[in-house]
Amino acid sequence: MKKIDKKFLVISGLILLFSVFWGTRVLAQSASFYPSPAKGSYKVFEKFSVSVYIKTEGVAINAAQAEIYFPAEKLKVVNVSKSNSIFTLWFQEPTWSNSQGKISFGGGLPSPGYTGSAGKIINISFQGKAEGEAQVNFGKEIITTNDAWGTDVFSSSQGATFTLLPSEKLPPTDFEGDNEPPYPFEITVDNEGDSANPQPLLYFETGDEISGISYYELKIDEGDTFSLLSGQTTPFRLPYQTPGTYSILVRAIDGAGNYTEATRELKIESISVPQITVCPKNFISGEEILYIEGTALPNHIIIISFKSGENLVKTEEVFSNEKGEWSFGEEGLFKPGIYKISVKAESLNGAVSNSSEECIFKTILSGLSIGPWMISYSTLILIANLLLILLLIIGSYLLFKIKKNQSSIERETLDLKNKFSKEYEELKMDIEKELEILKMARGEREISEEEKRREEELLKNLEDVKKVLEKELKDIEKIGK
Repeated sequence: MKKIDKKFLVISGLILLFSVFWGTRVLAQSASFYPSPAKGSYKVFEKFSVSVYIKTEGVAINAAQAEIYFPAEKLKVVNVSKSNSIFTLWFQEPTWSNSQGKISFGGGLPSPGYTGSAGKIINISFQGKAEGEAQVNFGKEIITTNDAWGTDVFSSSQGATFTLLPSEKLPPTDFEGDNEPPYPFEITVDNEGDSANPQPLLYFETGDEISGISYYELKIDEGDTFSLLSGQTTPFRLPYQTPGTYSILVRAIDGAGNYTEATRELKIESISVPQITVCPKNFISGEEILYIEGTALPNHIIIISFKSGENLVKTEEVFSNEKGEWSFGEEGLFKPGIYKISVKAESLNGAVSNSSEECIFKTILSGLSIGPWMISYSTLILIANLLLILLLIIGSYLLFKIKKNQSSIERETLDLKNKFSKEYEELKMDIEKELEILKMARGEREISEEEKRREEELLKNLEDVKKVLEKELKDIEKIGK
């Protein structure tokens, strides 16, 4: 017998241990479908409900899909509802075929998924068609884990058996129904005891024996259309409406696309209309305060609208006091023209009134209009005065600087003149001394040609210096003036 390699034994043991562990883990993490109730006895033509649940064992799941089969000759589906389902996302909406005897669905939910033994998926409304035993079973089941791998942990599904007993009822005509619309219905309006309620409640609901109600559509006059599910209709609170008469249309649409319509006229009354009792005929913008006052219901919001022609300029809000009195003052500037003021009241619960009669006044502009800005004449005068004062200050400063500089120039000019004069006198004395020496030499002896030339140059230099000095002194005097 050959000696067994120790490494082989170790590796074999690890593989066996991993296989046992993984097999145990897979068995521990499983999920299944089951119906509730799983059995029962019902009369033919009687309706009954069956819910489909998921049960998980040691695993969180996030998606599932399946098909449910039923005998088409004994049962038919009236409706399939997703109400109270653990699934919030549907990649396959619940659909059914009574001719094929099949229901299909597929949905899921975000992380952390679902863990438990009673996760409701859908609710099925059945109706018996013929006597006998009807078995309901699952097929094509997939249940995936809430992890990165989405492992299918479906393990099993439980069927259901229902006994259909004889019925004294006659079978309905056109039992298959692929063309019967939902039942007729009416719209009930509840204004909660307030005829001016801007958001009354609507009640409407109907049924469809064959395919069930899929959804409702609601339209107010020629406005937007609202799409509503069955659970949103009893009641449905209308969006905010102003006083007036509206036409309400509701359309109930079944699973086969057939529909039934109902209409209702809705009237929302106006609360008491406020009044304007004080309003100017003329208003000088920029000098006066625009003041208006009036009466209304106590403790209401008063909405004041300013119009120029048919264009709304702005709105303001004030409150009426406990006596129903209100007032408004405006210091802002208005462009010149004709203005219209109207007011309406709003209660604390949002009910509003119609608009009051308009107050018309003329605005005279006491100022200058520059684009979107307006400056009053008094402001313009103030600005002009400030500019004048500023100019006087600047002019005085510049004049002071000029005089100061002029005095400085005159002093410097005088100093320069004195300096040039002194230099000239010194130079003149030097030349005259040299000339005196030459003169003395002429008396004692005959002077040389070089001395003659030197004498002539000195005399010429003296004359040139005198001319230059006189010219420079004149230029300096001009600068100083």
